Amino acid sequence: MDKKAVTEIKKLFKKDDCRVDRMRACYVNEDKEKISTLHDTFLALQDEEMAKYCELFKKSLAGKFGRNLFNVPFPLEEEKPGGHQEFLYRLQQSELKDDALVQEFFDKVIGSYQFPGKYLILLVHGVYDIPMKTSDDLMMEDASEYVYSFILCSICPVTLLREGLCYDASVQTFLSRTDDWGVQKPDAAFLFPSFNDRNTDLHETLYYSRSAQERHEELALDLFGTELPRAEKDQQQVFRDVIEATLGRDCDFEAVKTISDTVNQMIREHEKDPYPLTIGKHDLKRLLEESGADADAMSNFESIYEEAVGEDDSPLIAENVQNTKSITVSSDNVKLSVKSEVSDVVETRVIDGREYFLIPVSDNLEVNGIRIRQKKLPETEG
Repeated sequence: MDKKAVTEIKKLFKKDDCRVDRMRACYVNEDKEKISTLHDTFLALQDEEMAKYCELFKKSLAGKFGRNLFNVPFPLEEEKPGGHQEFLYRLQQSELKDDALVQEFFDKVIGSYQFPGKYLILLVHGVYDIPMKTSDDLMMEDASEYVYSFILCSICPVTLLREGLCYDASVQTFLSRTDDWGVQKPDAAFLFPSFNDRNTDLHETLYYSRSAQERHEELALDLFGTELPRAEKDQQQVFRDVIEATLGRDCDFEAVKTISDTVNQMIREHEKDPYPLTIGKHDLKRLLEESGADADAMSNFESIYEEAVGEDDSPLIAENVQNTKSITVSSDNVKLSVKSEVSDVVETRVIDGREYFLIPVSDNLEVNGIRIRQKKLPETEG
């Protein structure tokens, strides 16, 4: 899926035009025990409740690709009878009316999801009559050729609300609150099937993780039968390792800055594309060559790249490996951040045998928020 597809699906969760028709839920405690289960025809909910659920569903599809959202293709063997994709397909086709199948799904989630507290598993089914689009990208709401039937699972932590006095409008006074539990934003979620090229794609699912650091890889293995794509930090590490190892002693400030500027330019040129810009093996090779890497350095590129990426040779996402807003220079004792658009002001110079970074001092200079004045240069004779 791409950004446009996600935006279109998120519009299905409007309280006044929600395409969800059935919801199942399971409330789980710290000991992985089911506290209660819920079976609702979603459209029968009160407006206020429906609005809150819709917000949770939309948050299950929020964030950036490669950081919070991941397209996860199913291995071919998982689409065979008994496979993970085949199980999700049966669940989706049942429209969540099969109690045994739904409970088996809840058991799968509870058995794999690693979380220390209480949480709520929300599982919904919905149907979307896909409107046709005109040549100029306008929706024809009254014309539909295909139907997209989907399930969305959202796993939401349930936490104790802050203790204290709260106002109870029914009795018009303040009462002590000590045991109210609130449903939080989804910690993990997935949409099945994917919505690609404005149609159903049974060979892929869209996975969501609120945290880029804790993606709950265990869920992907137990529900999809495969691992998630490479994490953002791992992509950054691969990018750095390949550049450092290939350039060797020539990995200086100018070379790294050239690579950074080139990637930023690529991202700007790609910003209108709904798919994120990726940097594959040949792209990275070209970046290194344009940064000034000589033939000797590039002779080892292939082996360096293969060692860095390992078995996962999927391309890197440019916005995951590149800070588009600033360039950061750091050492053991100093960290300096300069806006990318003015990074040319930074230069290096060798003085008395040591290399220094030089940055011109502007008129608006502050230290710990205190504005300081520039020292006057001594007047020179003549």
